[in-house]
Amino acid sequence: MATLSEVRHAIAVVTGANSGIGRSASELLAASGASVVMVCRDRARGEAALAAVQRLSSPDRVQLEIADMSSAESVQALAGRLADRLDRIDALVNNAGVYRARRERTRDGLEVTMATNHVGHFRLTQQVLDLLRAGEGRIVNVSSDGHRRGDLRRAPLERILKGDIRYRSFQAYCDSKLANVLFTHELTRRYGNDGITSNALHPGTLSTRIWNQNHNPASLLMRVFKPFMAKPGVGGYAVFRLAADPDLADVTGRYFNVEEETRAARQAYDEELARELWELSTSFMGRAA
Repeated sequence: MATLSEVRHAIAVVTGANSGIGRSASELLAASGASVVMVCRDRARGEAALAAVQRLSSPDRVQLEIADMSSAESVQALAGRLADRLDRIDALVNNAGVYRARRERTRDGLEVTMATNHVGHFRLTQQVLDLLRAGEGRIVNVSSDGHRRGDLRRAPLERILKGDIRYRSFQAYCDSKLANVLFTHELTRRYGNDGITSNALHPGTLSTRIWNQNHNPASLLMRVFKPFMAKPGVGGYAVFRLAADPDLADVTGRYFNVEEETRAARQAYDEELARELWELSTSFMGRAA
């Protein structure tokens, strides 16, 4: 099995890699000599980020893939291209995320925040499992301490995933981040014996583009405080550490606040809820439009 004890031999896939945490993690991985596949939704921004990250490594070791993590069809196509291109994945960083002021639904019938932040990464992870098994198979799920405000028991779970309840933007975001941690724990239960590890982390309260996506009061308030927030490099290094530190090779099923391991919210350890979320997420796997 591959090892990340020498990062230069690693192959990493990072979603949401054109800015913020994903960009920072990609830079650190590339500068350490890893081969990096940067997954971005927007081609122009992705190509600009690719050029910058390639300058830290070599052009052939950093590549770009375009995919919309909210779309089943797009994620399925991405997974196919990765299978054609790669012989293994040593680290999969599920990082892409959105925050939506108003309810939106995808063509697949899911609420956009949940579709992007959780279901899309669930799909991608499931579809590249063989590549993860062939490599070191580290999965890093970028969550948020906002998951502590999530509540996936307040209504039938399928209605929450579809957005068929009263929509509140911050609640939807926190729910999706709770889903990230539940997914992390269920991955460990299901695939821990396959040599795959899975950890979640809160990358810190960071000055990233996610707060520029909307003009609702919460986003406007966060933009006021952006100058006082930590830089994305703080979260990028925390992700890099989970993806590449040899001392963490066997650590799995944990939740980190930046670099410090801590307990997640109580609901994040609800095994029945995690299984239900897994089964519902699986049911959406084949619903590409």
